[in-house]
Amino acid sequence: MVQIVKPDQRDMKLYDAPGARVQVSDPILGKDDCLAAGFTEYLEPSRLEWTFDYNEVFFMLKGELEVHAADRDPVRFEVGDLGYIEKGTSTVITVPEGALLLHVTQPAWRE
Repeated sequence: MVQIVKPDQRDMKLYDAPGARVQVSDPILGKDDCLAAGFTEYLEPSRLEWTFDYNEVFFMLKGELEVHAADRDPVRFEVGDLGYIEKGTSTVITVPEGALLLHVTQPAWRE
């Protein structure tokens, strides 16, 4: 299978996340939900507490964010940065203004 997602096909949906006004989409799903690829957009300054129950690789397209994880110094991501967060990691994600990122999750993230 080959799939393309045009910008007008992202189908971004608001996600109810305490501390963040964020919208997400996962327009690409791998066979048997082995992975998902899509977009996360923080629409305003945010502080989100999140524990990852999947592995995530992400690429910063716009804005910046900082990831705080226990027993580690905060890690700041800016446009062009590629990041990875391991399954089971508890974080606090802070976004000073807004941010857009492309994410790939394994297995597919489902709310």
